[in-house]
Amino acid sequence: MHAHPLGTTSARPAPEIHLHRHRLRVADLDCLGHVGNVRLLEYFQEAQIALLDPRREHLFQAKGPAYLIAKHNISYLRRLTFRDHPIEVETVVGRIGTCDVVVNSRLRDDRAVYARCRTIWVACTLPEGSARRLDVEEHERLTRFSGAIDEIS
Repeated sequence: MHAHPLGTTSARPAPEIHLHRHRLRVADLDCLGHVGNVRLLEYFQEAQIALLDPRREHLFQAKGPAYLIAKHNISYLRRLTFRDHPIEVETVVGRIGTCDVVVNSRLRDDRAVYARCRTIWVACTLPEGSARRLDVEEHERLTRFSGAIDEIS
């Protein structure tokens, strides 16, 4: 996992794309011989979690600050079949709200884009599940990856 500059020509500094590599497993294949939709969703979630909470401080706990998924919107573009080389999930932050974040991702390899995903994550406090404001550190980290989905299409 690493980030790399996007290389835009706009006046604002180029955002970074969060890059998450995933090696396919034979167990990821469905009876038709391609990676099923549920597995693709898992790939997107793993990549977005790595972007939102790289130290795993807010996601896998029962108490305190956390993130919850409010909505997923996935476009499946072509079949993903098994290969030896990893696939990549590129992710940018589309919008940072007071207590929510819109995250845009695409699943690709060097030949094609297989799927796109737009997810709304809400910052909350557990166990109540009440929304909370993003703190300054979260906002600064997410701003680094702030870019439009068109820039990674």
